[in-house]
Amino acid sequence: MSNLNECTDRTTHFEIVNNPDIEEFLSNCSYMIEPTNEEAKQMAALFSTLPIYDEELQLPVNIISIDGSNYEASVNENMPFTRVGYVKIGNILIKRDSFNNLGHSKFVDPFEVAEIAKSNIATTFAFPSSNMQYKNQVSVRDGFRLALDKYLYKYRNCPDDYKTSLRTTLFKLASYRNENRKKNSADGIILHRCPNSGCNAENLLVLDIKEEQLCPSCHKPIYPSDCLRIWEEIEDYAPNQRALTRFTNVIEHLFAIHYIRTIVESNPQSFVETLFQLCFFMDGPLAIYGNAAWVHSSIMKYLAELNVTMEKYGKPKIMILGVIKNGNINDYFKLIENEITNNSIFCLTDVIRDKYINFNRNASATTFGNETYYGQDFIYKTPTGRLFVFNVPYPFDTKSDISFFKEEKSKLENYKNIDMYLKLINEFECDLYEGAVVPVALARKHTVISLKPGSQVLDLLTKSKL
Repeated sequence: MSNLNECTDRTTHFEIVNNPDIEEFLSNCSYMIEPTNEEAKQMAALFSTLPIYDEELQLPVNIISIDGSNYEASVNENMPFTRVGYVKIGNILIKRDSFNNLGHSKFVDPFEVAEIAKSNIATTFAFPSSNMQYKNQVSVRDGFRLALDKYLYKYRNCPDDYKTSLRTTLFKLASYRNENRKKNSADGIILHRCPNSGCNAENLLVLDIKEEQLCPSCHKPIYPSDCLRIWEEIEDYAPNQRALTRFTNVIEHLFAIHYIRTIVESNPQSFVETLFQLCFFMDGPLAIYGNAAWVHSSIMKYLAELNVTMEKYGKPKIMILGVIKNGNINDYFKLIENEITNNSIFCLTDVIRDKYINFNRNASATTFGNETYYGQDFIYKTPTGRLFVFNVPYPFDTKSDISFFKEEKSKLENYKNIDMYLKLINEFECDLYEGAVVPVALARKHTVISLKPGSQVLDLLTKSKL
């Protein structure tokens, strides 16, 4: 591998361009091409152009936007693989009334905009990465596991009550798991195996308690958060960016469910009205990837359970909006957006996804996102002509009946409060970047660790503290 400081021949690419083997390889490749005019029209015809919502529609007054970013910092330039990992999660509360009032004057006061984003909380996590020990743990993996569990246990609404912690929310979700459903409860989690090196113990029970818990076989620590299995991605002597990304992904959604659980358990007699006045904006799809993907199905079950009560009292389902700013869906529909009518929407089907978007991909034996997604993809072109791809939660508690789920998840009529989501998108659409909405843009602004100067600052912090 070449080094940036090495001298290189600026003509070496000619050998690749003129190589007959490369030419033959390319001639034997097929690839996605732009849709024809006829295909574009056929696709655009799938969009619903009926009136989407009533202008008098009542919407949530509170918006919580959640976003996360991560970065690995080097401790020393001469030891680039001695690193510390950082994860930052931003949670911003936006009052819709305050935001909408900005448009009543000819010029927007920047101080008023700043005031809107003032109610934000950024939670930062630090993890040992390659060549790094934490609290005298014997490996990076063990140190990472310890740090992760301590953070989830430490983050709580009431400092004196550990049952208000993120870790207890994890126990709540684990109680909805299909695997070992009878053994899991709100106070216990079954670990599929011991994460400690050299131990093969399986089906270990961990409890939601303050005391340290040990594996009965190897007598080494085990933690409730081991059930996320992020530790399986950790390497002692290599970058651990993948593990940081997995953690960032799952903790964003865990925060959203944690807020919901807090509202429900703090106000068991009145949580319906509180949740009705709240919508979560997430940056990215409503999906959890990797070994922690099991959490997505627990979220589906938990939301469906609460939505029964919401509907019992005449309220719409709990609102979570995942805004997807880039990816295959965005790329494809940008190609045909001129054919799509303004103020129209399409609920993406697996058939269309497999045929046009995921080029040359065999159709799933089950359904797209069966192991990861808890939300459905929609493509929406606003009255102003902007194209948005977004997710909203599936209106089902399970995907167990695949044939039923695959058919029903793509029917627009099954999403009873879709008009509320569309009105929120219309209110918050902005020009900051393509597919942007204000809540996500603000959360991104307060969360993302920029390559410069943000990452340089973290490098300097890490070097100075170590």
